[in-house]
Amino acid sequence: MKVLITHQFNSAMQGLDDRSRLEVVALYSFLSASDKEHVMASSFTKIASKNNDIFTLRGRNVRIFCTFSSQANEETIVLLDVKTANDFGFRFTPEELKGEITLFSCQGQPIAYIEDSDDRTIFSFNGEPLAYIDDQNNIYGYNGEHLGWFEDQVVWDHSGKQVGFTKSTYPTFTKFEPFKGFKQFKPFKAFKHLAPLKPLKASGVSNVGLLEFLKRGKA
Repeated sequence: MKVLITHQFNSAMQGLDDRSRLEVVALYSFLSASDKEHVMASSFTKIASKNNDIFTLRGRNVRIFCTFSSQANEETIVLLDVKTANDFGFRFTPEELKGEITLFSCQGQPIAYIEDSDDRTIFSFNGEPLAYIDDQNNIYGYNGEHLGWFEDQVVWDHSGKQVGFTKSTYPTFTKFEPFKGFKQFKPFKAFKHLAPLKPLKASGVSNVGLLEFLKRGKA
């Protein structure tokens, strides 16, 4: 069977210790020598999503997230991500504490990302600057409008509802992230409107899409 790997998987491999890497290589060899039926029947395999399209290969030290893909009638498995077994005890991954952070909609679609910079600019994947996050975790548009807050790795609106998530806070599995386009110039920041009082945080999600929410701040 053909085995493909994503950029996320390749990046995650760099952070594994030698023992975990050897285990990944062994599981990779198992996949290459197997077919879909054999893989799904294996004791290593566990379904990880509600619609059964994502599953994990569970080794002693690692968990490999996988999915199947049809390419030119050839059976293909895609390795999405890999984590150590110990990672599941932590809420946030190192990438979400430092570096660029992808924001997902309530449907798990990648919509935008937070640039790793002092003003934490939020860009769309086509490179358009949409908003920014100040040092008080307020989300402001370049037109000066206060949009909401980015706290606990969640985007909150003025009613206390959830508008967007990071990979770790989204309740199930997120969709594939597209390539990032060339970043456009950031517009001038208008005078910031006063932030409203923070509402009580609710468990419900907003009926406004994340992209629509962020575009309210366009200059």
